[in-house]
Amino acid sequence: MALGDIDEDDLKAFLVESYENLNQIERDIIDLEKTSTDGEILVRIYRAIHTIKGNCGFLPFPKLESVAHASENLLGYVREGKLDLHPSIISALLQSIDTIRQLLSNIEASGNEGDLDSNAIATLNQLQAITSSSIEGARDWEQGDKGTRGQGESSSILPKSSHLPISPSSSPSTHDTAPSPGHRPSSSIRVNVGLLDRVMNLVSELVLARNSLLQFAASQEDTAFNATCHQLNLITSELQSGVMKTRMQPISTVWQQFGRVIRDLAIAYGKQVQLEMLGAQTELDKSIIEAIKDPLTHLVRNCIAHGIETPRVRAERSKPIIGKLYLRASHESGKVNIEISDDGSGIDPEQIKQKAQQLGLITTASAASMSDAQAVNLIFLPGLSTAEEVTHLSGRGVGMDIVRTNIEKIDGTVDVYSYLGQGTIFKIKIPLTLAIIPALIVISGGNRFAIPQASLQELVRLEEQAVNAIEMLYDVPVYRLRGKILPLVYLNRELQIQKTTIDEETIEIVVINTDDYQFGLVVDRIEDTQDIVVKPLGKQLKDVTTFAGATILGDGKVALIIDPSGLAELSGVRSRHQQQFFCTGAEVQAPEGDRTPVLLFNGYQGARMGIPMSLASRLEEFPRSALEKIANHYAVQYRDIILPLIDLSTVFSANLTIEQSSPNHLTDFPPEDDTFQVVVVSLNQENSVGLIVERILDIVESPLTIKGTATRPGVLFLALIEGQVTEILDVENIIQTTNPYLIKKVDKM
Repeated sequence: MALGDIDEDDLKAFLVESYENLNQIERDIIDLEKTSTDGEILVRIYRAIHTIKGNCGFLPFPKLESVAHASENLLGYVREGKLDLHPSIISALLQSIDTIRQLLSNIEASGNEGDLDSNAIATLNQLQAITSSSIEGARDWEQGDKGTRGQGESSSILPKSSHLPISPSSSPSTHDTAPSPGHRPSSSIRVNVGLLDRVMNLVSELVLARNSLLQFAASQEDTAFNATCHQLNLITSELQSGVMKTRMQPISTVWQQFGRVIRDLAIAYGKQVQLEMLGAQTELDKSIIEAIKDPLTHLVRNCIAHGIETPRVRAERSKPIIGKLYLRASHESGKVNIEISDDGSGIDPEQIKQKAQQLGLITTASAASMSDAQAVNLIFLPGLSTAEEVTHLSGRGVGMDIVRTNIEKIDGTVDVYSYLGQGTIFKIKIPLTLAIIPALIVISGGNRFAIPQASLQELVRLEEQAVNAIEMLYDVPVYRLRGKILPLVYLNRELQIQKTTIDEETIEIVVINTDDYQFGLVVDRIEDTQDIVVKPLGKQLKDVTTFAGATILGDGKVALIIDPSGLAELSGVRSRHQQQFFCTGAEVQAPEGDRTPVLLFNGYQGARMGIPMSLASRLEEFPRSALEKIANHYAVQYRDIILPLIDLSTVFSANLTIEQSSPNHLTDFPPEDDTFQVVVVSLNQENSVGLIVERILDIVESPLTIKGTATRPGVLFLALIEGQVTEILDVENIIQTTNPYLIKKVDKM
């Protein structure tokens, strides 16, 4: 058969099936390397290779058939026990898979096989030749002088014993042609993705027509007409749900490809890596799957290249020599959370800042005022790389910025959290689908806007008395919502549009949760929720981060879709000094009439400080001799536990910010002092930390009312207690900065 005689549909079917078989073969080979005693996997690989070779018999692809045939022969020797499964065979099989994939790619692109890499076949044939000579040598040895054999001499060309139990049912030539018992017809069919996309577009248009019809029906009094519209609404919703499910795929379709990537990188870097996956069946839209494939692959490569240490280094650090790479996925609030983490060396914020300064990406002043968390996020800057030299694997500073850009293109976010010496976590949040989403319609300045429902926390309506409770904090209007500070953003002010309502007696607030951060969006009026079809903005508006797209409403008018994260950035409520206060999760200060027990003490250089007594479980005094150093931190033995210590004098020492202070240093007390005072803070029922203070002053009851903003990191705000200015500490921030492992440990509980 000539190439031009091949039916186009047959060729497409051949390519689809071959690619599927190759992906499965590659995963099975990686699994087989881990457990070389699994004969079932070996049989499955052999059958898949045989299928590819058999399909080539009906099509004029001799090069492809020759590679598959060589691979099949080598696998046959392994199945028959003539050859042990060792790394060189695994590598040769993987090389042949790469060759087959390249030939398929050439066929798909140009219709012909192109050039063949002869190294793959040569390697496979060489291994077979060695095995064949071993078998012949073994036969000669069997027929030789048995008396000499009895003297204990042996030959190096004896065939190796197989560690793989082989099914005795049939030989390779007949095993794959026999029908498997209990075979049943397949319950699935292949559908072209382009066809699915067209169906999805039609469903999107149907949803728009449904919305328009429902809006019209609301103004009609015809009962039969309204009942028909209601039935159409139900059918459209079910059809929409069904079509969207056809596009959903488990994230394992991406993760399964990482086995090969991890193996090759681990060998290249001389490391040992174990992959653990959780939530592999978490489903996403196929378009999202395709969009995140490259970013996830790069993050996996980054964890192996820069995170996990070599076995020698891990042994020196008292770590297991096999590094762990974790992949986790889960659904939450209409989004998919993906975590990629390792237990490697972590990211050194000081090294990142120094490298960024050398490259001119940040100034010395900005580096000095930058927190560790901000420094770690510098890895997303274009051109930043900490690699000492450029190789074919890494070091060019290209990648992490592309990761963030590609994730943001699909309305997702990516954050990095690193703990020096312990590991790094990349957290990604992405929508389930970009096609049709539920949204809340609001009105501001006479314009309608859509807010994705996945970002909504709750709706709040303030009557006249509650309106007066809005206060100003850090030049931002805030409202005390159930004991938490809620910063407010007025939509009409941020978009510079005129407010249409003059009713100042009520305020409508949409509480939005984005990136674990809450704020209240003040609008003129809240309408209703509905499913909307997301339409991308034109290229002229691609740099407008406030909006994620547009949609057409039931009356035919266009409404912009608000991007909550972009709006928070535009409004400025997420600036550094405001985040430090709003994101701590600290309880809102009580009104003047409410009094709270406060523990007062002297910090560095006699500074008057305080914390709510609810945080302090005990007040203790220890002898200097009780101090013990464990790893890089100080601790004392306390009530059958090891109590880690944080010295506030070190934290707030002169010319040092909380980010720059070293937790390894403990301030030297004057020689005459043989005791020191500690405030024991309970993180939970099982974990505590001790804050070393200069002197405990008193416990008083006082209103915790903000009288001034914080003047340095580690402080929530300034209050007047007993007529004296008192710094109310941000205990969680202090612990997070000086010993983040304590917070991490509590989060795992």
